Parts: sequence; structure tokens; C-alpha cells
Amino acid sequence: MLFVFILIISFFLQLALPWWIVAIVAFAFSAWKAATGKHAFVHSFTAIFLLWVIMGLIKTIPNENILANRVGEMLMLPPSGFTWVIVLLITGIIGGLSAAFAGFAGFYSGVLVKKKEINKRLP
Repeated sequence: MLFVFILIISFFLQLALPWWIVAIVAFAFSAWKAATGKHAFVHSFTAIFLLWVIMGLIKTIPNENILANRVGEMLMLPPSGFTWVIVLLITGIIGGLSAAFAGFAGFYSGVLVKKKEINKRLP
């Protein structure tokens, strides 16, 4: 469920907000829903990795991968017909790691807040 929340909310928010909104979404939903730190990390990474790769495919296929191949040249990747695939994977990994670390931090922030709430209730 955490995966779906992060994927859908990040998709809609990225249409109007900057790229780093994925970190805020992963942080918030991981603090709220994640069961463990590993759960938060993996689901945040996977959701944003897939989102960014799919969005990259939607943007690059209509223009026959021209821009992605040029970005690959700027990154000094070996010239081939599949340079754009490497660029998409790099993009997905960068976005995925940003969200994964934010989700991990969000989980432990949620644990900290929940512990403080429990301590306030104790006599």
C-alpha cells in the first residue's frame, strides 16, 4: 500500500511541483505507513524508480530518443543505439535513491514521534 500511495501522489504532484517533491512524499507516507526501515526504503525506491523511468519513456519515445542520446554523450557514455536506456536507468536510480533515503528518514522520524506520544501518556 505504501508503494501505491507514493507512486500515485508523487505522479500528480510532480506535474506542477519541482522534482524534489518525491522526497517529501516518501518521507510523509513512510512516517505514516511503513512497518520497518527496510520496508520504507525499498518501497520508496521502487515507486520513484518506476515512476521516473516510465515518465522518461513517455517523454523520450515520441522524439526518437534524441535528447536522451545527447545527454548520454554529455555523460561520456559509449556511443550506441541504446545510450538512452542507460540515461533512463541513471535517472531512475537518482530519483529512487532520493526517495529511498527520505522514506528511511521518514520512518525513523515517525518512530520518534510515536515514542514521544506514548511517553506523554504515561503517568
